[in-house]
Amino acid sequence: MKDIAKKANTMYLLEKYNMKATKKFGQNFLIDLNVIQKIVACTPIDQQTCVIEIGPGIGALTEQLSYQAGHVVSYEIDTRLKAVLEESLNECLNVEIIFQDFLTVDLKQIVNHYRQQYSKICIVANLPYYITSDILEHIITSQANVDSIHVMVQKEVALKLTDASYHSPLTFMIESIGQASLDMTVSKNVFSPAPRVDSAILSIMMEKTYNPLLTQILKQAFTQKRKTIYNNLKGLFLENTENILNECGIDLKKRPEQLSVEDYIKLTHYL
Repeated sequence: MKDIAKKANTMYLLEKYNMKATKKFGQNFLIDLNVIQKIVACTPIDQQTCVIEIGPGIGALTEQLSYQAGHVVSYEIDTRLKAVLEESLNECLNVEIIFQDFLTVDLKQIVNHYRQQYSKICIVANLPYYITSDILEHIITSQANVDSIHVMVQKEVALKLTDASYHSPLTFMIESIGQASLDMTVSKNVFSPAPRVDSAILSIMMEKTYNPLLTQILKQAFTQKRKTIYNNLKGLFLENTENILNECGIDLKKRPEQLSVEDYIKLTHYL
């Protein structure tokens, strides 16, 4: 089917297959072709790119990605969409649909496989709001050789993740491997059903390989946000905590969000 994102085409597919968006999977279908084309334009994909898409839905974004990319492999958790996608993407010969929970995917292995044929790997997704952090952490901590991530998330989340003054374990993870930017905002009115809030395209340019030891440090450091970094890290470094913090030049009285990503990277050397 051509131009799946046109509202008439979307409604035709949903009615034909008696499909309804489910809260379980956080589904909101994009129904504005112009917006989808702008989303694709935010990405650096070309014919030398393999796109890994998370949650194709009925294929509206997938279709437009397929016109620009060399190959698109999409992971969908909702098996009810199989018949819909077989019809909607029947003309997109460079699209591969895999029905699997993306959080169970060995991303590093998948990326290494497609690297043999494509010089660029990009991840693109219209993410369910409830699982945004889990998906981003899965991608980052996989250490997969990905060039960039471009995901639709809740606007408020995108604003936080691109705000240099806002610190959380996820922002530190992102800072340690690259740079995040808010590329465009997307009105809630271009979805069916319409969510309660607007969305935004969050892009992360991957510049470094993630250090898995950082996860352990951040998890311990943010155990209790209102406690000092010294008190939180005692559970990890025990009696050596004070000496380690002093050697790293970190004030023992600081709270976890007051440290820099460089501070946390220094701490990984003591694990």
